[in-house]
Amino acid sequence: MAPVRFKNLAIIGFLAVTCFDIVTGLEHWPFGSYPMYSLLYSEQLDWLRLYGVTERGEIALRGERDFAPFDEARLVMALDRLRTAPKADRKLDEALRNLMELYNRRNPGGPSISSLRLYTVRWTLRLGVQGSEPPQERVLVAQVTAQ
Repeated sequence: MAPVRFKNLAIIGFLAVTCFDIVTGLEHWPFGSYPMYSLLYSEQLDWLRLYGVTERGEIALRGERDFAPFDEARLVMALDRLRTAPKADRKLDEALRNLMELYNRRNPGGPSISSLRLYTVRWTLRLGVQGSEPPQERVLVAQVTAQ
C-alpha cells in the first residue's frame, strides 16, 4: 500500500509544481512550460559584429578565433550590455580599445588593426539561408582608433 501511495503523491506533486509554473510564468526545470520554444521570431535577425581596419581594408573578426578566451555569443552579449549601460560611450570605447590591443597582441605576425568598428548587422531570414550569407545591412555603432 505504501508504494502506491508514494507514487500517487509523486504524481500529484509533479502536477502541482507544473500547474504552479504555468500559472505564475516561472520555470523550475523540468516542470516549466519551456517558453524558449513558444516565441515567434521576427523575419529580421540583428547581431553585433566587430570589424578590424588594416592597411588592406576592413576584415570581419570573430570572438573564438580573434578574441580568445571570449566566445562570440558572450562577447556580443557583453558589448550589447555596455551599449545600453550608463556612460555607454566611454565604457564601450574602453572595451573596444582593450579588444583591439588583445587582437594585436595575439596576432604579432599577422596584419595589425589600426581601428576597431562595432556594427549592428542585419539579415532577412528566409527558407534556404545557410548561415554564410553576408548581412544585408550594417549600421556603425562605435569605432576606436589606435593612439
